[in-house]
Amino acid sequence: MPSDPTTLTILHTNDLHARIEQLPFISAMAKRIRKDVVSRGGRALLWDAGDAEDRILLESDVTKGTAIATMMNEMGYDAAAPGASVTLTYGPQNLSRLAKAATFPIMAANLVWTKTGQLVEGAVPYQLLELGRIRLGVIGITALSSAYSTFGVRSYKPAPIVTELAKHLTEAGATIIAVLSHLGLDEDKALARAVDEIDLIVGGHSHDALEEPLVVNGALVTQAGFYGNHLGRIDLEIDNASGRILNSKGSLLPVETSEADGKIVEAIEKQVQEVQKQLGRFVGQTATFLNVDYFQECALGDLLADVLRERMGTEIAFVVSGALDEAIREGPITFGDLCRATSSTANPARTELTGREIVRILNYGLRPEVMQERPGPLRGNPQGIPQVSGLQVTYDPHGDPEQPVVEVLVGNDPLNLERTYSVAATDWELGELTEYTNLRQGDVTYDVPTILREAIEGYLGEHSPVSIALEGRLQPV
Repeated sequence: MPSDPTTLTILHTNDLHARIEQLPFISAMAKRIRKDVVSRGGRALLWDAGDAEDRILLESDVTKGTAIATMMNEMGYDAAAPGASVTLTYGPQNLSRLAKAATFPIMAANLVWTKTGQLVEGAVPYQLLELGRIRLGVIGITALSSAYSTFGVRSYKPAPIVTELAKHLTEAGATIIAVLSHLGLDEDKALARAVDEIDLIVGGHSHDALEEPLVVNGALVTQAGFYGNHLGRIDLEIDNASGRILNSKGSLLPVETSEADGKIVEAIEKQVQEVQKQLGRFVGQTATFLNVDYFQECALGDLLADVLRERMGTEIAFVVSGALDEAIREGPITFGDLCRATSSTANPARTELTGREIVRILNYGLRPEVMQERPGPLRGNPQGIPQVSGLQVTYDPHGDPEQPVVEVLVGNDPLNLERTYSVAATDWELGELTEYTNLRQGDVTYDVPTILREAIEGYLGEHSPVSIALEGRLQPV
């Protein structure tokens, strides 16, 4: 007589975005469910579909996500897909650091170096899991983004890759093919329609809370919302003879807050203490108070522009004030001071622009409505005035709002509209302002994976104590 089918339960989260206050409760629920499933003869896995990290949390930002991975280790995660929080925020180069910290695989089959075509270090493209009689093939996929080109990396469309890997896994004995995806719901549905071999897609990125899985081309497609408010659950009844799915059931479980996992509470506290040690590290000294002002020249803005100009070896530099968060007091500067001063993960960049292009950029950046904008990547800060180095800019805040610039000097000489100048900025400015220049892909050199606080730290190591006196680099008429 045929044996009873085996139950495979997959618990899943996505887009936690460093809401670590939810982790002790998620962990308690997951461990209780897993214990119950195993006691009944089944198998259970815990997956995350990306963006568990987020620089909104200091511990996550300072460690570039490894603190979150360490907490997830204690929770017993079996696999995770990388999201933009770890790959785009700090660069794909950070994936290897995250993989070393994690006891579970970080899965992405479509993230490769542009020059070599090799998978980015730290990424695991697929797994073949033998869970008793169950043979499960798992393929990892992360979101597409043209911004990866900044780092010399390309994210490929998933369907051809998943098709090839599904075939490979099936030939290796897998009877069930699952995709752990950080593509977003629409892309997940398109992937299910494109690849017939897929049985299950556990997704993230678009923050969709699906009370029940969708069925697309025979594949179950699910996602568990965001911020750890829900724990997703998929129960698959597997035929022991064929290894195929007989029945399936999916649900979205509100995270219960009546029971917390004490091990996770301890793990969180340990990471908080470790980060506090890092924050106390001495990095330099300032002889003057470095203030922040989003709408006029400020000392910390002058310093940051000087940092970019020196680091990238250019004649001039500009950077939005919105990259700054807090002032730095006079005296010793710690790593924590730098983290509080700027949480921006923008990368220093270098290019060449004509004087005419520079004026266009300054006119755009000095428009009142542009200065007041609060783009998402600036995390609530106004974009603010462009802070500059190597320039003296006179502008009329009450004149023509489209062309407020009155005069621009490079050193003591008038800006030559026809001449080409070497310019330092970040990927934010040069990415946002390409419509005001003739920049093409390849015209910009990026210092990656360096982020702004690291660039400032390097400058302080060379120039401490720094002393910034406002020089009238930005002068309103």
